Amino acid sequence: MRSIIFLCSALLISSHLLACTSAVISGRATRDGRPILWKQRDTGRLENKLVYHTGGTYAFLGVHDAEDSANAEMFMGSNAVGFSIINTASYNLAYPEYKGKMDEEGILMKRALASCATLAEFEALLQETKGTRGVEANFGVVDAKGGAAFYETDPYSFTKYDANDPTVAPHGYLLRTNFSASGTPERGQGYIRYQTETDLFQWGFLGEGLTVNFILNEATTCLRHSLTGVDLARGPLPESGVTPSIVSFADFIVRYSTTASLIIQGVAQGEPASLTTLWTVLGSPLTTPVLPVWVKYADQIPPQLFAGHNRSSALNDASLRLKDRCFPLKVPEGRSYLDFGKVMNREGTGTLQKLRAVDALLVGEGSRLIELMRSGKAKDSDVRQSYQEMMKAVDGYYGSFGVDL
Repeated sequence: MRSIIFLCSALLISSHLLACTSAVISGRATRDGRPILWKQRDTGRLENKLVYHTGGTYAFLGVHDAEDSANAEMFMGSNAVGFSIINTASYNLAYPEYKGKMDEEGILMKRALASCATLAEFEALLQETKGTRGVEANFGVVDAKGGAAFYETDPYSFTKYDANDPTVAPHGYLLRTNFSASGTPERGQGYIRYQTETDLFQWGFLGEGLTVNFILNEATTCLRHSLTGVDLARGPLPESGVTPSIVSFADFIVRYSTTASLIIQGVAQGEPASLTTLWTVLGSPLTTPVLPVWVKYADQIPPQLFAGHNRSSALNDASLRLKDRCFPLKVPEGRSYLDFGKVMNREGTGTLQKLRAVDALLVGEGSRLIELMRSGKAKDSDVRQSYQEMMKAVDGYYGSFGVDL
């Protein structure tokens, strides 16, 4: 009965409300013992940029809305000591006495990255901001000491779900969309995506394991729908990308409003926190190659990921121009309809099909560079040269569609 209530609640929600999908994975659930934090970001503000911050206790990298010229709100990122944070909006926590401003999750996360090194310090920040923080969210956090947890947080209180606690997370990972487990079920959102995510991660855990590659290739671009049973990637593919092949595209993990995805790979015990890697998809996962970035090497990151005043990054801009072809209906309801032939087709010329090969190259080069870092032999020139090779592949990807980067 409870699952029926969840499902009915989800069906009553407007498809235009925005949402995110996320996971906190402890080191005991990954092949190499390194925790992983994942957020698939959905928002009405489609333009993104990467920002490097200094001036706080710790330097950090984070994803911001392009129009945030003051860089006041950060929506996912990591700092120099390996503290990393993401969030999903929650819609079912109760705080009737709070009358202050809401939607301040980005402000709180930016403050956390500037000042926190551990889960304990984040919890202290939550205690400090009790009654003054305008948030209703699930905050996912990992640190360089192996900590991994979700914090379901309202303006006054929070409930911690520890991914290292077998009684809370039997398999070592936790998933969230847009409801809190501690909240009222009937008011939550994102239950269809949550079921898709649950099924996906269960098979991943029992199969190849929960890895960066698994999340990148299976989760960020998942074309399965848990309610209808549709799997677009397994159905008959359109002949080509020339003739429109329109499909309904609502309540998938990836959707029109998906603006970025970030897979943060933490460190194993004893490793330097500087090895924390942000596998960054700065745009729609259907049209954006992944690039690894590190806080330690922020000065080596390609400028195409950063942006000038009040504008998106060049990489994000190219992604949006290519994505625009995949959603050809330019009326509001057109956001729920995808020209699937542009994404996958029998000729193999779809945006996602070409992306697979490019991502494999980028992950391979990034992994080679990480191993060099772990050996202690990496120099700035190595990072610079790797980025040059990676950006050639990215530029070639967009060039194959006639899009300039």
